[in-house]
Amino acid sequence: MNPAVLIPTSTQETASCPYCGVKTSLKLPGNYKPVFVFCDGCGTKFIAERLQEGFQVMRVENAPCFSNPDCRELEMGAGDEE
Repeated sequence: MNPAVLIPTSTQETASCPYCGVKTSLKLPGNYKPVFVFCDGCGTKFIAERLQEGFQVMRVENAPCFSNPDCRELEMGAGDEE
């Protein structure tokens, strides 16, 4: 069995902007990492996150740290300091 077959690929989706409601195209990565998306209507940055079934979008200011790509990178990249 080829393990590469089990790796999900990125997908193109459409979601409503959580700020203005305009339908916006977004590309979700094959992994479950959240990504920033810029609204096609108002230009505001929001977060899209793949779920086990489907995906969710959320406002940056309402997202938990684990769902915010900037905060997540800082938290997960922090190691032991000597």
